[in-house]
Amino acid sequence: MHLRKQKRTNGRIYLSVVENYRTPEGKTRSHYIRSLGYLDELEKSYPDPVAHFQEEIDKQNAQKKAENAPVVVNLSPLKKIDKRNVSQIDMGAAIPLAYFYRDLGVWSFFERKRSARKVDFDPCRILELLVWNRLCNPQSKKGAWVRRERFPKKCKFSLSDIYRSLDYFDTYSQALIDHMNHSLETIRGPRDKRRLYFDVTNYYFEMDGEDTQGLRKKGVSKEHRPEAIVQMGLLIDAEGIPLDFELFSGNTTDPLTLLPTMKKANLRRKDNPEGERVVVVADKGLNTSTNIAACILDGNGYIFSQSVRKAPKNLKRWVLSDEGYETNPDQTFKLKERVSTKTVYIEDESGSKKKVEVPVKEVAFWSREYFIRSREQRKCVIEKSKAALERGDAASALARSSVRYTKPTPLAPETGEVTKTVWSLDEEKIEQDEQMDGYYCIVTSEIDWDAHDVIDSYRGLSRIEESFRVLKSTLDARPIFVWTTPHIRAHFLICYIALMIMRLMQKDVEHLTGKRPSADSVSAALKEMVGHRLERNLWYFDYRSDLTDSLSKVQGIDLSRQIMTKAQIRKVMSEVKKPRT
Repeated sequence: MHLRKQKRTNGRIYLSVVENYRTPEGKTRSHYIRSLGYLDELEKSYPDPVAHFQEEIDKQNAQKKAENAPVVVNLSPLKKIDKRNVSQIDMGAAIPLAYFYRDLGVWSFFERKRSARKVDFDPCRILELLVWNRLCNPQSKKGAWVRRERFPKKCKFSLSDIYRSLDYFDTYSQALIDHMNHSLETIRGPRDKRRLYFDVTNYYFEMDGEDTQGLRKKGVSKEHRPEAIVQMGLLIDAEGIPLDFELFSGNTTDPLTLLPTMKKANLRRKDNPEGERVVVVADKGLNTSTNIAACILDGNGYIFSQSVRKAPKNLKRWVLSDEGYETNPDQTFKLKERVSTKTVYIEDESGSKKKVEVPVKEVAFWSREYFIRSREQRKCVIEKSKAALERGDAASALARSSVRYTKPTPLAPETGEVTKTVWSLDEEKIEQDEQMDGYYCIVTSEIDWDAHDVIDSYRGLSRIEESFRVLKSTLDARPIFVWTTPHIRAHFLICYIALMIMRLMQKDVEHLTGKRPSADSVSAALKEMVGHRLERNLWYFDYRSDLTDSLSKVQGIDLSRQIMTKAQIRKVMSEVKKPRT
């Protein structure tokens, strides 16, 4: 860098700091680092502006030269490992923490609570550690605390402080979610909430037994596990970024989760008429008269799938009939639509329910891809049914919904008299289900929407299904190792924040490169960005990839250096708090 003195057309001298560089063609160019101003104006503040700024530039050049100087490390083959020193540091934490600070504004939220929190620990620093570990080293809260020395920030808190912080997080959970949503819109612009995707899943606990007063209850496990579970409803926006979540006791049925989650997210409803109208997209398990009526009365819309197998007879006949379908040229897809009515029950002011007919659009389609997939899935179900018959436990397997194609036949083999129950493969049911392979039906309040738009909107539901997979696999949200209701809620808040950051990282890389990385690849890449301690407080880094370069570029953080001092590491971690440049 050097000081440039340039005489302008007005006769005045203008000072600026510039740096020379060489182009690929070998030509020397320069670019501005800093504009200082007119010399005569600067003389009002400095006795000798030229000398003053030249001295500053000399210091910066000397510092830069020192930083770029070769490092010599003397390693003795006889030296033993010092058990007292931390030998590794997780530098990959810098990237998700940049989202934590800059995009979600979590640090600013806790700073506003500083005077009122009345706790002797730093809840923000604890949350940083727990979110980072959830993203790349999913483990218990104790495991995260044991690993804290690898975190590139000082963690001056005890294991007891971590458990106390869970109660604190639960207290401010909704306020924090609202703050993160507001911060995200402030930084990135308004979110597309015209279509919102909702689904519900459940998570099992490490310990067995129920909590009669809390969330931990026996229920229908989606993973067919015997342990107590907790239900989680999740809302995401049209771009796949989480908007809010709600927890329910394990014995809560899926249809009862939609409306409370929408209310928690402060979406448009009768008592909030100024809210933005949204169209909720959900699977067939949420397709109930109550949910449809509530969406309509609140001034919102819905797109729900409709089970063909369990559909009313007239709707099933219409879906399975070839009449009215439009087929694409290669015969891999066909589609038809109609406007019909649906009976819903609306509760009046007196509390009594009345039957109302509401208009709906029904969209039916058949896909060869879905057809093949259905046939393959049925093979697996049939094999499970046959295995249950061979084991002799078809009755219990059918009761717990782990098999589908078995039936009891009360029959005495010799006389035909009803004496005992014989279980067999239900061939008739298999044949009936095969008729519906590849067929899908969607019902929606959006009468004016094109059928293809309805289908495309419904297919977006895969984003939330993927989010649940990420929560359960990459982020390892289950099993749950805490058991009190506040701690359970805090655990899922941590998982939720980690999911938000993961989704933002995936979205940003896709926007930058045109290719969306998997959550597993992002987690693995960040986990590999480990510094190894050398002599003289130096840290050696040996991992870099296109993915880490993209993530670093998005946040404007340079993590490409092979050798870093502790001071340089601290500088990077302090920069992640600053707004993105």
